[in-house]
This record gives sequence, C-alpha cells and structure tokens, in this order.
Amino acid sequence: MAFGEELNERSLTATQRALRVVARSVLKELKRSGYSRAEMVTFATELLDLVTTEIRSDDGETS
Repeated sequence: MAFGEELNERSLTATQRALRVVARSVLKELKRSGYSRAEMVTFATELLDLVTTEIRSDDGETS
C-alpha cells in the first residue's frame, strides 16, 4: 500500500472502509472466476444502473 493510500484509509469512516472491502472482494472474485476487464466493467455498470434505479424509485416515493 502506498503512503497516499494509507492516509486515505485513515480518513474513511467505518462504513466507507467496509464498502471498500466488499468492492475489493467482489473484484477479486470476478478476477478469480475468469471474467475479463470488459465483463467487470459491464458488471459495475449494471450495479450502478440498479443503484440509480433504486435511488430514483426512492425519490419518487417521497415526492
């Protein structure tokens, strides 16, 4: 871990650190399972689409 990364780790909240661990774990598993970089980007895009849809749905419920 580079010095700058270490400083960034210290400034993160416990939730942010936990989410980073989950993200790294998912990435490691995708690599281990043989997914290509393009497929990993597709996965990330799909995940962002799902989160965006969820946020929009939640915003629609409170309006």
